[in-house]
Amino acid sequence: MFLWLLVGAQFALAALLVLTTSWIPIPWVAILVAAPGILLAVSASSKIGLRRVRIHPAATESTQLVTSGPYGVVRHPMYTGLLWFTAALLLSGFAWCRLLSWLGLLLVLRIKAGHEEHFLEDCFPRYIDYRKNVGQLVPKLHRLFRSQATK
Repeated sequence: MFLWLLVGAQFALAALLVLTTSWIPIPWVAILVAAPGILLAVSASSKIGLRRVRIHPAATESTQLVTSGPYGVVRHPMYTGLLWFTAALLLSGFAWCRLLSWLGLLLVLRIKAGHEEHFLEDCFPRYIDYRKNVGQLVPKLHRLFRSQATK
């Protein structure tokens, strides 16, 4: 039940941010800044296959561990993409309630990702190593710089 509440909170907070954005005139700067987040989320969904995308953070018998593509950069690229997109919408006009909504969304997605990771650790023993090397919502920059230095 708790996990479904997280899903509901995720959708409510994201919807609040989208619906309270001033779309007239079109916020081109916000849309341009949001584009990489949208692309990240779309590429992550296509990487695992649209039929396997789930909103509930629990593993099923068809769950597969994907660690390449956008999943090689962050462990939860769809969450990162959503956060990036909604953060960009904050550029269309500041309001404390919108900022607090975004921070609430960040908190909800962190909690949701943590629960999802417990399920994945139970299903895939190698998830622990993957978790050490790849950031949850933000890339582990020190690892990126270290891998560039060794090339």
